[in-house]
Amino acid sequence: MKPVLTIMIATAFAALTVACGAGSSMPDASSTTTVRPPLQPAPLPTPTEPPAVDLSGTWTGNGVDSNINTGANATTVVTWTLTQSGASVSGTVKTQSLDPLGTTCHSCHRSRTGTLSGIVSGTTLTWNLLFPTDPANDPTPVCGAMLEGTAKDMTASSVSGIYAGEDACEGLIQSGTVTMAPAPQPGP
Repeated sequence: MKPVLTIMIATAFAALTVACGAGSSMPDASSTTTVRPPLQPAPLPTPTEPPAVDLSGTWTGNGVDSNINTGANATTVVTWTLTQSGASVSGTVKTQSLDPLGTTCHSCHRSRTGTLSGIVSGTTLTWNLLFPTDPANDPTPVCGAMLEGTAKDMTASSVSGIYAGEDACEGLIQSGTVTMAPAPQPGP
């Protein structure tokens, strides 16, 4: 009986070791992933001055951050589709890894759809991004994620800021920077 137990423990350890632990492979259905409770962002602040910028519309750009499994300077293509009412901003966020889907942990954990809620005070945006568990639209359906960020000195043509957060399966997302611009409008 001892050899069977030893083989089972060795197999479980091997699955845990390769299941995105080194950032070089994708977990499969037999791998074990620790999923933490739902992630909750901090409350948004109360604006201290009227908004100087209206962010309504579609914005595109890049996010760059660090994570134990994606490594430093992992780049993600980001699209925000926003509406703004007074100081409140809300909308949809789509992210896409530069890696082909299914080839790395980054390719799945950064290819998802979520929501943005934020507050504009003067030229500063404070935002929360939530990526819920979503089997229909997420390659990692059990792995919700949350990001919190701030962009200062926004203009009608540029939003640049910092962010940090956590992926329920991948852990902390740190040292994030995002640069966004209005999406090009289709020609006539």
